[in-house]
Amino acid sequence: MKSGVNRSQNRFTFDTCVGIKAFETPNVGSLLACRVNFIDSEIHFSSQSVIEAKRLGFNVDAISQQIQKATGASVTFGKISAQMYDDASYLEDVCPTLHCGDSQILAYTRATGTTLITCDRGLAQAAKLCNVAVINPDLLPCDQIARKTKSKYSGIVRKAIRKPQVVKQKVKKLALKKGQKIVWRSFN
Repeated sequence: MKSGVNRSQNRFTFDTCVGIKAFETPNVGSLLACRVNFIDSEIHFSSQSVIEAKRLGFNVDAISQQIQKATGASVTFGKISAQMYDDASYLEDVCPTLHCGDSQILAYTRATGTTLITCDRGLAQAAKLCNVAVINPDLLPCDQIARKTKSKYSGIVRKAIRKPQVVKQKVKKLALKKGQKIVWRSFN
């Protein structure tokens, strides 16, 4: 674990909720590592995220160790400066979706030039308004692809869930009877 703000190619700031999710459910960190390039990268925790995690009863060192283990990135703890506090109060006035803690995390993200990773839709919306790069793990492409992809069997599965008896009867009609053979030339 490092202290301060160092420069590397890939830099991210975790919101408190993402850090806690990655700690409680290690698969969240693994999912992020599959979808986001954490090679030679830094993950920042602002002092506001540290305060919020401790207030909720979490051990920040354990959270950072779990994130390092899941992503392979180094975790950096950054302090919010007086200029960042001023920027946070400005952001609260400009963005109606922000509250005090989130505005400080967004101000830290803007000042360090990192990409914000958050599950908070209000914070993500404010980040987009401020032209800050943001990733919402709940909306990663794997979820969107799964919803958009429809195979020819997806309709059958949906019908089987809604009307299992009707599908069961249709499947019985299509199943081979004793002594029946598959005629392969009919598939050409």
